Amino acid sequence: MTTADGETPQTSGAATTASTTSAHDPWMKVLHWAFFSVIFAVLPIAAGYLIDATRQGDRSFSDLISHGELYIVSAGLTAAAVGQSFMKKSNKHRFLHAILTFTNIGLFFLTSFLYADAVAPNAANDPEVRRDVMAELSLWFFAITLITTGASTVLAEVEE
Repeated sequence: MTTADGETPQTSGAATTASTTSAHDPWMKVLHWAFFSVIFAVLPIAAGYLIDATRQGDRSFSDLISHGELYIVSAGLTAAAVGQSFMKKSNKHRFLHAILTFTNIGLFFLTSFLYADAVAPNAANDPEVRRDVMAELSLWFFAITLITTGASTVLAEVEE
């Protein structure tokens, strides 16, 4: 495009670069993952705790999560991370991707198994089932899941 005097106007590349950079900023995508995948996934658990607290319930947080809720969240996060790793286009960091993918697959099966054990028909009335251990394990697996799936998300976004 030329102006009336025949010159080509110069456009600022800074505006284009800024919009492209912000659209592909890996850390912004990781924040979106943390907010929409993690926070939204645990929101029903937090809501249950708040509702129980407002109704003067006597359930502790440990009792609330001892029925496998965090196992389900962990299984969902790991499944999404595995799917994301299979969709990657780059061959950079292939070994690290493989380790994270296999770790996430293992976590998926472990958390699925532990969830099945937590909600087994006999588990509710079985005195041998230690709900405190179930709650503690679910917190540990959730923390490990956040680390591995977060690392997978960061790696996938940094490579794009």
